[in-house]
Amino acid sequence: MMNNKLFLPVFCLLSLFFWAACDLERIEPGGPSGTGTKFSTTVGGSSNDFPNDIITASDGGFVVAGYTQSFGNGNQAYIVKVDKNGAQQWENNFGGAFDDYATAVTASSDGGFVLCGRTWDVNQNQDLLIVKVNSTGGKVWEKTYGATDSTETAFGIVPVGTGDFLIGYTVSGGVDLIRLLRVNSNGSKVSDKTVRTGDFGIKKMIKTSDGKIVMAGDKYSTTTVSYILKLNEDGSYVWENTYPSSAGNNYTPGYGVAELTDKSLVMCSSDLGNNTSDHDFNLSAFNSIGGNLWDETWGGASADELFDVARSSDNELGVAGYTASFSGTTEIYLSKRKSIDGSKIWEKNFFAINNGWVSMAACSDGGFVVCAAQNQANGDIIIVKTDKDGNYQ
Repeated sequence: MMNNKLFLPVFCLLSLFFWAACDLERIEPGGPSGTGTKFSTTVGGSSNDFPNDIITASDGGFVVAGYTQSFGNGNQAYIVKVDKNGAQQWENNFGGAFDDYATAVTASSDGGFVLCGRTWDVNQNQDLLIVKVNSTGGKVWEKTYGATDSTETAFGIVPVGTGDFLIGYTVSGGVDLIRLLRVNSNGSKVSDKTVRTGDFGIKKMIKTSDGKIVMAGDKYSTTTVSYILKLNEDGSYVWENTYPSSAGNNYTPGYGVAELTDKSLVMCSSDLGNNTSDHDFNLSAFNSIGGNLWDETWGGASADELFDVARSSDNELGVAGYTASFSGTTEIYLSKRKSIDGSKIWEKNFFAINNGWVSMAACSDGGFVVCAAQNQANGDIIIVKTDKDGNYQ
């Protein structure tokens, strides 16, 4: 039997060792519990700031691209990065004496980022704007492309090849076009190709797991329907489809698109009916060869619109937009939906916002990150990171 005089010191020593060992293995909030980090924050300057796109960065942080009125010269293209806890790391703005907007952003292989958007010149011609920044937000290069007799509007950018980028854009003026511009790592033009002719309003472009390019947006005729187009990397046609297939009198603009693990695609849109105030959310799914799989429409008694969709880490769907059906105030709407049919897993609404745009991305911890503009004078950009259950607090 241990001598009682030795027991207490040995016990204390063992207890101290055990406590220290446990401290080394301490589970921080958002760690192995699977809920991930949660936060809400705002970024921007002293005037109005608006987001158009948000992506996850390789270090776990988040990058937002949009435009700002906080740094002089009207609207300026804007990019800002926060870390995984929502703390701002850097920001920058770009443009000249006239309006400039960033529409989309992608990461580059060297740790930087490339954004695309649109810019106006002294003659009020609208051209493409492409800007490369390094890992700390410093400008590496800035390019503009366009013609003097047409209006160019960029809607998406994806990396291709070994350092090149594809920029999707529409051209209006005379004949309306969808085009693909390819630039190299220095921003110099490699190719520029028309991929579709017609009256389109494309909002989103992604690269799929098999190296294809998918665009989502609107197709206009006697009314507006959601439109999805799949292309090869060189711009050659694969397939296209619309929702609804028969337009009728409804107005159904499309916005975002996501790919599931079985290579099917899900497009989000807004069912505006006859363009009345009772708008609803909509998802439509297509198989790998463009056939319709399912569609789901839901919403409340007021205005509800979906602007973005992302595949979650468990191969379900996250969708984001705005809603006025919960509190009567326009708020961020975030929902997780089943990928098999679009039915609800959970839905959340929070923060009064400007209903101009909402963007989202899925996170590796099962949560989502969403951004929108505050609905107030001199409003900032709101960034909300949730756990897998949609909670940010």
